[in-house]
Amino acid sequence: MRGETVPPKVTVRLFHELRESLGQSQLEVEADTLGDVVASLISKKDSVRDLIFDSRGKIRTYTTVYINNAAQTPPEFSRKLNDGDIILLVPTAAGG
Repeated sequence: MRGETVPPKVTVRLFHELRESLGQSQLEVEADTLGDVVASLISKKDSVRDLIFDSRGKIRTYTTVYINNAAQTPPEFSRKLNDGDIILLVPTAAGG
């Protein structure tokens, strides 16, 4: 339709439990904001919510978010994205 804008297409790279939960290491999504990216992942598999957020809805302290290799500390979920942005979602790996 004329006048409608298409959300930017971004690449999302997933690590550790997020990769296992979604069964892939990378995907492309159309998203206006970082929050839209997260919502898109949760819509694919609801268990992703618990990997990113705690029971109060706050981002888990051990999850790191990068946009174009720049750490987002803390991540601003209303941040606007641009076509071609690369989002990395990295929960800290446990083990020892």
